[in-house]
Amino acid sequence: MNTENQRHKLKQRTATGGFTLIEMLLVLAVVAILAIMAIPSVYPMKARGQVAESLEITARLKSRISSLYEATQSFPEDNKQADLPEPDYLIGNFTESTTLEKGALHIVLGNKVMPALKGKTLTVQPITVKDSPTSPISWICGYSSVPEGMQAVGNNKTDIESRFLPQSCR
Repeated sequence: MNTENQRHKLKQRTATGGFTLIEMLLVLAVVAILAIMAIPSVYPMKARGQVAESLEITARLKSRISSLYEATQSFPEDNKQADLPEPDYLIGNFTESTTLEKGALHIVLGNKVMPALKGKTLTVQPITVKDSPTSPISWICGYSSVPEGMQAVGNNKTDIESRFLPQSCR
């Protein structure tokens, strides 16, 4: 009879016991925290995409600036000297203006860009081989370092958080 009472108590405890509300909330909180940590934030990825698209506008401009440098062995001072449209006319989906200043291009982000990037500047600078004006020029953007033996032209006015920049501009 003793074992029968124990079985009956065990059945009763299992049928009515279950989890308490606090235990369920605790499990739910732990699962939510793990889910949040597992899902990467899309915010920086979206920002990098918008910055990368704004860089596309510079492709033609870089070509024009390179041609002028090859012809004159000096970089144009501004949009006018490079025969480019005014900064407010060099725009795009995420670009508010593009200014040429002493060879460097300064892209001001705006229009449909994320709020964290609105009004921020990304600089694209030509880099040349020291003491070799006839060597081809290359380009860097943002916080990218200048390779040894080369020098950057113009000032870097980039003020965008590094995490929002494409890998080539970090």
